[in-house]
Amino acid sequence: MDNNISFSKIVATPTLNSWSQAYNAGKLFAVLSLEKTQDLAAETESLNMFGKDLLERLEQEFFAIEDKNLESIKKAISTVFQNPIEGIKISFAAGFFLNNILYLFGLGNSKAFIKRGLELGVALNSENSTPESPASSSGFLQEKDLIVLATEGFSEIITNDDLNFNLTDGEPDSITESLAPKIHRAENGKISAIIIKYARPVIDSTLVQDEIAPTTPTEEIVEEVVDEIIETNLPETTTTASPLIKFMSFIKSKFKKPDIKIKPTKKIFLVLTVAIIVVLFLTISLTVQQQNNAKIKALFDQIYPQAQKKYDEGESLVDLNKDFARDSFLGAQKILQDNQSQFPAKSTEETQTQTLLAKINDGLSQVSPVDKSGLDRSKLSIAVENGSGVEGTAGKAAKVLQDLGYNIVSTGNADNFNYVGVTIQAKASQSSFLNLLKKDLANDYTITTSSSDLTPDSPTDCVIIIGK
Repeated sequence: MDNNISFSKIVATPTLNSWSQAYNAGKLFAVLSLEKTQDLAAETESLNMFGKDLLERLEQEFFAIEDKNLESIKKAISTVFQNPIEGIKISFAAGFFLNNILYLFGLGNSKAFIKRGLELGVALNSENSTPESPASSSGFLQEKDLIVLATEGFSEIITNDDLNFNLTDGEPDSITESLAPKIHRAENGKISAIIIKYARPVIDSTLVQDEIAPTTPTEEIVEEVVDEIIETNLPETTTTASPLIKFMSFIKSKFKKPDIKIKPTKKIFLVLTVAIIVVLFLTISLTVQQQNNAKIKALFDQIYPQAQKKYDEGESLVDLNKDFARDSFLGAQKILQDNQSQFPAKSTEETQTQTLLAKINDGLSQVSPVDKSGLDRSKLSIAVENGSGVEGTAGKAAKVLQDLGYNIVSTGNADNFNYVGVTIQAKASQSSFLNLLKKDLANDYTITTSSSDLTPDSPTDCVIIIGK
């Protein structure tokens, strides 16, 4: 385990109807509880065997992921829990540490808490999650953050006040020890939790210094030292490499000129001085570059997951509520557009940002009332009429149009029920909408007639008659 993460587990004693477990492998932590809600078939495995099988499958799916991120881990968890056994209630929470980012996932009323300083908050609540779409969240960690992954049973016994009181600056072992008595007195087998303490990683670096101690200072030795400085201290990607190489080559050439007379001891001193200057210059340049790269990466790691989450929310809402979907897409778009200028051109961060922005724009085109042609559907008032005689025909078509952003003023019956296909009549002043209306209705209806001869005194801009 990394030297910046310490943890302790607490698991209740299993009962005939409930079982739980706390698990960790590397930087992955999870708690799982199973509870019988009805008598199971005789061939059904015991809770213990079923639970261990789920954890083994979780481990297999997780460590098979090449690029571990919020979405790929969420998909793996969905795969593990996609076939639940009827009569067994599952509560599951997991956390994965990636540098100073924590990814959280949950199912079945599990919770994840974070205590930072004196404040305790709920970082994840999986109350409304499903195996097809587990709850998920992510965020940056700070020094001495305390994280608690807990099953439903844990939160039923340990209140937020109890938890806040016991989450002190001490080590996780002492925290679980203080909570254990209340857990075991409950005699509830579905209680499990993991207490995790995060600290900044301790970097162990070893500095190696090569000594230059030639016994016979000659021009050849000077050349070798200068060549080594050029080869070992100037990365190809460093923008300052070319001027420094020219400078070192100049020094090298001067040493080779016979008219320059330098005593051996002074020559060594000069070479060492040049080497120190070059290394110092490079160190400063590389440090500045690394700091800039770190700032860019930190900004990207902060905004991109937020924008991705907003985009995913919008995608899931497209068929349910286009207004909410549009709000999510616009939120994702704003996050990226406000920060995209911070990423260097052609960088990985800039490329990923532009790719996601393109997907967001495509999503907005599905839910925005403004078409790519510039026509605003919300500005066109429409009356939808039933020309088939089938009850609900007008209402169904009105719903399709309303979801696309049109202003539906009324629905009712046409002058007769003998219409075939769809008839579109628009005022001459709104004739530019005819092609857009035909395109929007083409997926669901056959357009037979369209015209711009609706009388100017009509109470709506357009009348659409749905026939047989």
